[in-house]
Amino acid sequence: MTPPDLTVVIPCFNAGKLITRLLEQLSNQTLPADRYEIVVIDDGSDDDTVQRVSTFKNVTLLTQDRGGPGTARNFGVERARGRLILFVDSDLEVAENLLEQHLNFHDAHPDIAATGGGVEPPRKLPLLSWVLADHFSSWFNAHPGTVYKEEPQYLPSLNLCIKKELVVDQHKIQFPAGLKHTGEDVIYCHEMREKGLKLRFLPEAIVRHHDRETMKGHLHHMYRWGHHAPFVRGSLPNLKYGFLFPKSPFLVLFTTPLIVAGYTWLIWKSWLGSRPFAVTMSLPQILLGRLAYAWGAVKGTTALRRQKTTES
Repeated sequence: MTPPDLTVVIPCFNAGKLITRLLEQLSNQTLPADRYEIVVIDDGSDDDTVQRVSTFKNVTLLTQDRGGPGTARNFGVERARGRLILFVDSDLEVAENLLEQHLNFHDAHPDIAATGGGVEPPRKLPLLSWVLADHFSSWFNAHPGTVYKEEPQYLPSLNLCIKKELVVDQHKIQFPAGLKHTGEDVIYCHEMREKGLKLRFLPEAIVRHHDRETMKGHLHHMYRWGHHAPFVRGSLPNLKYGFLFPKSPFLVLFTTPLIVAGYTWLIWKSWLGSRPFAVTMSLPQILLGRLAYAWGAVKGTTALRRQKTTES
């Protein structure tokens, strides 16, 4: 049997409410069905995810004990037959030409190791809503209007397509396994760049993400991202903005104004070309979210120091 050109790898945990729609959309792509395969890795779900996925005859279902998304993605890569591997998350909706966009770009650019696509909301989001603020804050570096003047330092793993030969076969790059916090895509892309591989942002390869709809959900999301930053950005050499996360919780208090003001400015600047009025009106909510992010960074630095003390 001729192997497909592309394998879609989807890690999931308790994704029963959303994954059916995603698999339906992936099953009806502009790319002919014999040119791609879909592999779902269930990460120990205790809902009806496995039953729902099992109804799709064109989907390969793998199961594992709870190990996290990085471990699940690595498991999917082991079974992937495509020369390209597209990682998507289970809580997405996808454009009908998503696979074709990634495939065509990779075929035209054999020197590029990985492409990351654009992220949109699944519907028009109300002005001044928390879900809009969460979308602005989460995808300021990956929405279709994003402009990169230089190669991106990382591409979000919810819409990330790699050349298997370059990334996996030649350089043996894997997602970090068993990570207890988010940020595995930052580590993964950093390793690719450290080994001289090229990354490109592909805004026309669109997925649609369901963001947090409440103030509590948004602030908790930002706090968690801030909490993982010292473990990821603060620990990787040569990574942009890593200096904002020094090893001491006391010193992080001094970088907090830069974390809050700097990231708020980056978010506003990124959306200014496409949503100037909406992002400006959302600035108070974005700023509040970045305060939660900064507090998470302080707590994360404390946790990191405690972990290193215990290990030593």
